[in-house]
Amino acid sequence: MKILIVDDSLLDRKLLSRTLVNAGVKNEIVQAENGEAALGIIAQHMGDLALIFLDYQMPNMSGIELMDGLVKIPATAGIPMVMVTASASDESKLAAYKINPKLAGYVLKPFKLDILLATIKPYVQF
Repeated sequence: MKILIVDDSLLDRKLLSRTLVNAGVKNEIVQAENGEAALGIIAQHMGDLALIFLDYQMPNMSGIELMDGLVKIPATAGIPMVMVTASASDESKLAAYKINPKLAGYVLKPFKLDILLATIKPYVQF
């Protein structure tokens, strides 16, 4: 099972990916630079995604817009999703949970390792 990281920042994608690998996560990690690119990866790996990390704010298609679309499609609605974002406002967090009441987590950047790992533990292989 794969983990998809969707973030417009290459540095943030690399940091999250490296953090997961260094923490002992065994899942293969794939990356997309925005929501549009993520759609292609999701279509390609539809039945093989254990978790999707979404950055809240990205150009072209934000993480919140991507999640809004994914939860409306039965084949993708059940994929666990975690927002990893600098958007610390209560409004942003409430909006994310309103769109996806089953949101697996809302982790603030810069993330703390223990919070990140506790959030993803039910969904990944160590």
